[in-house]
Amino acid sequence: MPTILDRFSLRDRVALVTGGSRGIGRAISIALAQAGAAVGVSSRKAEACEAVVAEITKAGGQALSVPGHAGRTEDIDRTVTAMMERFGRIDILVNNAATNPVFAPITDFTEEQFEKTNSLNVRGPLLFTQRICRAWMTEHGGSIINVASVGGIKGDPFLGIYGATKAALISLTRSLARELGPSGVRVNAIAPGLIRTDFARVLVETPEIHDRAVASTALGRIGEPEEMAGAVVWLASDAASFVTGSVIVLDGGALA
Repeated sequence: MPTILDRFSLRDRVALVTGGSRGIGRAISIALAQAGAAVGVSSRKAEACEAVVAEITKAGGQALSVPGHAGRTEDIDRTVTAMMERFGRIDILVNNAATNPVFAPITDFTEEQFEKTNSLNVRGPLLFTQRICRAWMTEHGGSIINVASVGGIKGDPFLGIYGATKAALISLTRSLARELGPSGVRVNAIAPGLIRTDFARVLVETPEIHDRAVASTALGRIGEPEEMAGAVVWLASDAASFVTGSVIVLDGGALA
């Protein structure tokens, strides 16, 4: 009889992580590999992808560098094709790539900034999901994990555009869970709070924002990238086989 630890294993499965070369994405890529999956590491910079792949392979894992822009259709198609050619399957998709080019009042953002944010944060996950379902998951099942944000659940001043795209991603997660469930595809999301990454550097390194964030959490601190990875491994695994359409909040109790 399989043990509970067996149900967490990702052996013989293939995962693709967008934005997988740094911060939360890097932590997720490494954790999935440690759980036994072969991992495609995708982000815009090839050197950054290759560095994570080297770290995984040095530890005895299997990984592939698949650089590309997660908001561009041609790059999305090329990434999925490369994964299928190398591994012949994609069982796990982690839509982690995101951007937030503006930290400013709603009156100050430009249409270009909005389009850039929406393209990467919403359009990219939708197209990756579509392409991978066509290539593999619709026939064989799988697990899709979208990296949203507590900003998609609660309001934050100066983060309106980013929050709107993450709220859209949460809505997409729930709709796709309903749509893809009959095909054996589970779709869930995690919603991190403030995490110590380059992406959130302006927030982490602004004393007023940092201190307010720390004071708002039940744990009295901000999070680390590695603390996001465990939930993703769980959602990707058979240990979460009856979980779909859920949003797992990982914010140290800020919304408690």
